[in-house]
Amino acid sequence: MTINLIQGGESRLTLRYVPLLAWSFICLTLYGVGTLVAEVLAGARAMDNGTMIGLAALITLVLLAAVTAGQFVVCSFDRGGDEVRVASYGLHGRAVQTRPLSEVVGVDVRVLRRAQHRLELRLRSGERLPLTPYYVVAFGTSGIERIGTMIGVEPVTIMQSASLRR
Repeated sequence: MTINLIQGGESRLTLRYVPLLAWSFICLTLYGVGTLVAEVLAGARAMDNGTMIGLAALITLVLLAAVTAGQFVVCSFDRGGDEVRVASYGLHGRAVQTRPLSEVVGVDVRVLRRAQHRLELRLRSGERLPLTPYYVVAFGTSGIERIGTMIGVEPVTIMQSASLRR
């Protein structure tokens, strides 16, 4: 589950994606790691092969979730400054992509399942600019409609097949 926060109006729109479910999983798993380490340090649990494998598996799951789904994304649409800015913050650091708003010719909504989608901006050059690196679980379409209104295009829905290949 991702929280989508939308602010702004006619001339400026800011969209924030907060991956709540991913970070809840990360915190809960880190709590489990901390509990295991505390038990080992207190002498209540022996540090045997099973405990080491369990700790390694939990830490691997935390890192995998943080890298793949733990990115915070902020998208800014500025009509006055003719700019689209997509900034993502995660374990890899901060990545910012900026394009002219006048170059955006369409909004594609890639639907994976009923409530999972990913927004991509279609640019005049043929380039596609995804707003998030992951699919977002959302049950409302007001954010998509507001982006389409801001850009001045009707969003196009594209049904994706669930596949492990990209």
